[in-house]
Amino acid sequence: MGMLCAWPRVVAQDTDLEFSDYDKEIAAIEKELMEELSVWDYSTDLRLGGGYKENVTLSAFAEESSPFTSIGFDFMAIRIPLAEDGVEVTMFGALDDRRYLDTESVDSEQTGLLNVSLEKSLSPHWQLKTDIRIIYIDEIFDASLTEDDIGTVQVVGKQISLEPALRRSLPANFWAEAKAEVTRQYFAEPLDDHLEIGGRISLGVDYGFQSELLLYVETLRRDYDTRSQRDEIGFYMPDTDLSYDRPERGVEWAHYWNSSRRLRMRTRFSILENEDSGSGYFDYRRERISHNWRYRGESWSVSATVRKATYEYDLQRSADLFNLRQRADLSWDVSVGYEYNDHLTFQLGFEQESINSNVPQDEYRYRIYTAGIDWEF
Repeated sequence: MGMLCAWPRVVAQDTDLEFSDYDKEIAAIEKELMEELSVWDYSTDLRLGGGYKENVTLSAFAEESSPFTSIGFDFMAIRIPLAEDGVEVTMFGALDDRRYLDTESVDSEQTGLLNVSLEKSLSPHWQLKTDIRIIYIDEIFDASLTEDDIGTVQVVGKQISLEPALRRSLPANFWAEAKAEVTRQYFAEPLDDHLEIGGRISLGVDYGFQSELLLYVETLRRDYDTRSQRDEIGFYMPDTDLSYDRPERGVEWAHYWNSSRRLRMRTRFSILENEDSGSGYFDYRRERISHNWRYRGESWSVSATVRKATYEYDLQRSADLFNLRQRADLSWDVSVGYEYNDHLTFQLGFEQESINSNVPQDEYRYRIYTAGIDWEF
């Protein structure tokens, strides 16, 4: 990583000044320097690789598999203020492009992300943080959870979100945080644009070797631009507007096992209730859990994650019409990295996701095998 420092030029002082005035002017200059100076730290990474994906289209009945090539680019910039009341800035961006070599339905997939995080200490106990995020996607996406008549589809869209948060430090390393969330999502057809507005309250504790345990409650309101409500059977209701209320509660736990922080365990669990503004046709309950282990040695790193989510619908029916619609998603992935030197890392990865449901068109499975290199420059 390169590091750049910008030092303002200090002009010579007036020799006729008294010593007291001289000291005051020096102190003023030092204060100005501390307020204006900052240190920027940059890093950039180029990722090249390829692999093989089974069921590129996430299809229940017409699977297509293909080898692919991939290229990605990451950059990070961090501004560390030297003044205690300065603003810390973190910028992160990523671009990924995957090209399939042997499919008729899908030629490529692309994703992009830009996140700008601003942090400022208001006092020893209060901290203000704001995240501004832009996401671009052009990829195969499973829309069947919230779109009754749409399954997996090639989605093109962009998302813009703003998340200001205020954190209060409490005794015994506890803290509380309140965050507002505003997200605007733009989609190409057949999906519909929507606006999400809500907030989240978290209570957590920091302990050990920068470990963290937190509980949160969150609520979001999603308003669609043009989608209509459905009745209890699923028929469209003309001249109606569809919106979702999505309250969620959960727990997150990240635990480091030693002072070197080489071994980390992370667990997340949440319960979400999706409630539509009409008959309740789109209402469902989702329970989701994920568990991850990561180890980073001198040269080797290993990460493994398992995730499970269950969905239970209030009104939608299964294929036999006698039972309510249910769905269970199970996925896991493993990645191994070898750091050849300070700039070059070799990586291998495997990912699998299986969808089981009592609605046959919901079910599919995919696997991804990857190999690549990461060059930091």
